[in-house]
Amino acid sequence: MKTIASELAYFLRGRARKNLKVLFIYCTFLVVLILIYAVLFRALMWNLEGREFSFIAGIYWAITVMTTLGFGDITFHTDLGYVFATVVTLSGVIFLLIILPFGMISLFLAPWIEDRLRYRPSSELPEGTADHIVIFGINAITRAFIRKLQALGLPFVVVTPDHDEAMKLEDDEGMSVICGSPTDVKVVAAAKSASARYIIANLSDPENVNICLTVRSHCQTPIAALVEDPEHAGLMHLAGANQVIPLHKLLGRYLAVRSTTCGALAHILDSFGDLKFAELPVHGTPFSGQTLQEAQIRQKTGLAVIGTWKRGKFTVPTSETVLEDDSLMMLAGTREQLKTLESLSGKEEEDLIFILGHGRIGCAAARFLEHKPVPFILVDQQENPSCTEHIPIYGDATIRHTLMSAGFEHAKGVIVTTNNDNTNVFLTLASRHMRPHIRIVARANYEENVDQLYEAGADFVVSNASVGASILLNVLESRASAFLTEGINVFRRSLPEKLIGLTIADSHIRPRTGCSIVALSVAGESDPRVSPPPETHLEAGANLILIGTPEQEVTFDAVFVKD
Repeated sequence: MKTIASELAYFLRGRARKNLKVLFIYCTFLVVLILIYAVLFRALMWNLEGREFSFIAGIYWAITVMTTLGFGDITFHTDLGYVFATVVTLSGVIFLLIILPFGMISLFLAPWIEDRLRYRPSSELPEGTADHIVIFGINAITRAFIRKLQALGLPFVVVTPDHDEAMKLEDDEGMSVICGSPTDVKVVAAAKSASARYIIANLSDPENVNICLTVRSHCQTPIAALVEDPEHAGLMHLAGANQVIPLHKLLGRYLAVRSTTCGALAHILDSFGDLKFAELPVHGTPFSGQTLQEAQIRQKTGLAVIGTWKRGKFTVPTSETVLEDDSLMMLAGTREQLKTLESLSGKEEEDLIFILGHGRIGCAAARFLEHKPVPFILVDQQENPSCTEHIPIYGDATIRHTLMSAGFEHAKGVIVTTNNDNTNVFLTLASRHMRPHIRIVARANYEENVDQLYEAGADFVVSNASVGASILLNVLESRASAFLTEGINVFRRSLPEKLIGLTIADSHIRPRTGCSIVALSVAGESDPRVSPPPETHLEAGANLILIGTPEQEVTFDAVFVKD
């Protein structure tokens, strides 16, 4: 069934899709012609022979005559009638029996056969291929990762055993593909794994273990494996994986950190030596409602507030920026400075988090909250056999009574983490309507639904694909960060040649790309310069540390890095 569906899909893309429009126009012409013949048939039968037939009978007669079936149950008995029947028969032979089959063959069948005969999936990368990334398993996470690789200009190859998937990735999406079994050592060798920069294993846990063992029998290239069940992490390491990423556990923890209002916890996003980039919720801190100048965070802790984040919007602050209660502060400084800020932030004594969805991510979020400890209530429609340590409330969370009877009016935060994005949007909107000031953290299974979740009222949205891709990129670049804020990136670039000697103000980085320089690493200086002033000169050999959205990162590379 899958093969048939994939073959039919050929006719819905590319040149075949355009030809479908031609076929539709031609079929419309045939239908109109048959209807005209049916009308003429009724008129001639009545005027020439005095016999009356229905319009349906006229359509029936036109079709049988045009297709040369000619059942003979309805015939003319006059010469003019015979002439009309002859014209209908000849037009049917031309339009139905000659032009239509020829068109079907030339427009669809022949190109499809040619395409199948022409395409031969790549079975080996060229000799000398090196420093590339080998990706086993294509899904939303690796697709988002691939987009980051393409933005950075890093070479990669996707290995898939599916012939049709290989053709689609190579022809339609322009990716480098090897078609073959990921657990075949010949395929691993054909992907030039021995000279690769990194190998990404993104299949099921048993398949990933097999991939690791296969790769290790051939080479010692570093392997990063995504694991579905955190308990399998040890087996991945035993099989040879250098980095094991329990994505569901990390996503659950990330959701839990964002949902709790029990004290202000600084969450480290990225590291540059001793310099840490972190986020901290304003809610529950004495800084809520104050301007940045009034809060005096830098004077009290040494930390630089490099930005504020509110429901998907990042803003570079000024001294007059108000720290709103439902926003985040983006900070730069040392770990000790972050701890100092946490000690000044205070702590609320009571807290209650609702977790809507008891899947793997919901279970991971519950474990994290349990460890803090922060009280929580799980709600789901059905039992999760893989998590027996938590007892949820069984019921439909889309029904108001289910939540209110469970004590939703006392909740300070809610985590929306079902496997269906439509349900997540609905639950987010309903939660915001029932509790206008509650903190809502929502999970997006697909990146395209992030904006809808923010529009529905989510304070923070976590996309499986973009977070997983960011973690993979951090592993690839040997960075220590575990998470990135959804929709914002902290990234670094070597100073482009065209900017050497200019001041930050003269470089026009922010007006041209939207990115902001948050730190500058200068050769010979042990510590980066945090929040350098606009008059700072950009010296050769310096590294820029910037903050911006993924789109702004791509724009920066297009404007300043790529020719």
